Amino acid sequence: MRVSTIFSKKLQSQSDSTNPQAVNFPHLYWDIGWFGIAFGSTLSFLPVFATRLGAAGWQIGLFNAIPALVGVLLTMLASRWIEAKPLGQVVKQSIVIQRIGFLLFIPLPLVLPPSWQIWAVLLLTLLMAIPGTVLIVAFNAMLATLVSPEFRGHVVGRRNALFAAAIMVSFLVSGQILDRFSFEWGYFVVFGLGAIGAALSTYHVMCLQVPDTPPQFQGRLLQDQAQPGRGPALSGGVPRRLAVGLRLWLKWRPSVASLQRVSSRYWWVMLAYFLFHFSQFLPAPVVPLFWVRELHLTDGQIGWINAIFFMTMLTVSPLLAPLTRRLGNYRLSMGGAILLASPMLLTALSKDMSLLSIANIAGGGTWAILSGALFNRLLELIPDNDRPVHLAIYNVSLNIAILSATMLGPLLADAIGLREILFVIVVLRVGGGLALARWG
Repeated sequence: MRVSTIFSKKLQSQSDSTNPQAVNFPHLYWDIGWFGIAFGSTLSFLPVFATRLGAAGWQIGLFNAIPALVGVLLTMLASRWIEAKPLGQVVKQSIVIQRIGFLLFIPLPLVLPPSWQIWAVLLLTLLMAIPGTVLIVAFNAMLATLVSPEFRGHVVGRRNALFAAAIMVSFLVSGQILDRFSFEWGYFVVFGLGAIGAALSTYHVMCLQVPDTPPQFQGRLLQDQAQPGRGPALSGGVPRRLAVGLRLWLKWRPSVASLQRVSSRYWWVMLAYFLFHFSQFLPAPVVPLFWVRELHLTDGQIGWINAIFFMTMLTVSPLLAPLTRRLGNYRLSMGGAILLASPMLLTALSKDMSLLSIANIAGGGTWAILSGALFNRLLELIPDNDRPVHLAIYNVSLNIAILSATMLGPLLADAIGLREILFVIVVLRVGGGLALARWG
C-alpha cells in the first residue's frame, strides 16, 4: 500500500496542481492498470479455457456474442435509467455487481465437471454483461465529467498506455502460470489473479470523487481504450472497442425525425463499416479453436503471442499523429483495413510459433494506426451538431456485425475447416477495406 501511495502522489504531482480535478487522476490510472491485469488474465484466457474443456464452436461464438447482444438490448434502457440517478452512485454500484463475476470464476475449474464449466462460463458472461452494459455507459459519462477537455488527451493517453502495459505483463504471467500448473490449478490461479486485478480496480473507482450534478453532454469522443464493464477479450483478433459514443446515448431520443436527418451517403458509410467490422470479428471464435486444435499451442505460448500483439500496438501507436498529418484519416483507414488481412493470412499459413509471432506483430502494428484512424474518419463524416443519432446508428451497426460474425464464424469453420475459414476471412477483410475505400 505504501508503494501505491507514493506512486499515486507522484502521478498527482505531475498533473496541474491548480486543477481541482487532479485529485481523481491517480485513481483513474490505478483503475486502468489493475483492470489491465484482469483483462489479460481472466477475460483473455476464458475463450482458451472453454476451448480446452471441449466447447463446441457455436458455444465459443455465443461466448463472444453475449456482450454484444446484451448491449443491443439494454444500452438504451441503461442510458435512460442513468439520467435519473447520481452518476457516481450508478458507476460504483454497477462496477461492484459486475466484478463479483470475477470471484465466481475462481472455483469453476475445481468444483464442476467440464461440461458444466462451459455452461457456467456462458451463464456468468451473461450475468456480468447486464451490469457491465450499465457500467460502460455510466463510466464513459463519468470520465467526460471528471476530466475536462484540456486535460483529456493527457489523462486518456496515459490510461491507454498503462492499460496496454498491464495487459502485456498479465498475458505473460498468466501463460507461465498455466504452463507450470495442472489445468485445474493453473486456471484457478489465473482466475484468482484476474479477481485481484478487478477488486483493486474497483477500489480505485470507489475512491473517485464524482460530483452529484448530471453528466454534461460532450461532443468529443474520449478515445479511452478500456471500458471497465466489457465482456471477454477477443483472442487472436483485434481488441474489442465497443460503444465509441455510448455516453452520447444520454442525449439522444430516437424518433423518425432524427433518422430522417441522416443523409443517404451516411447509410452507405455504415454499410462499409459493417462489412469491415464483420470481417474484423469473424475470427474471434475461430482463432482460439485454431490455436488449440490445429497448432496445439500451450497456454504459455498463447500468452506470448498476445503479449507480442499488445507490445507492438503500444510501440507503434505514437506514429498515429504524424501519419494522420501526412496521409489523412481516409487513407489510413482504407489502407489499414486492407492490411489487416495480412496477419490473418500469416496465421492461416502458420505451422508453429515463428510465423504466428510475425502475424501478431503485423496485427498489432496495423491496429495501432487503424483503431484511431477509423474512428477519427467516422467523426469527419458526422455533422458536429448531430452526433448522437449518427453514433447511435454506428453502435447498432457495430453490434449487429459482432453478433452475426461471432455466431457465423464457428458454423463456417465446421463446414469448411478451421484453416480454410481463415483464408476466407483474408478475402473478406480485403473486401471490407475496399468497401471503406469506396464509401468510407
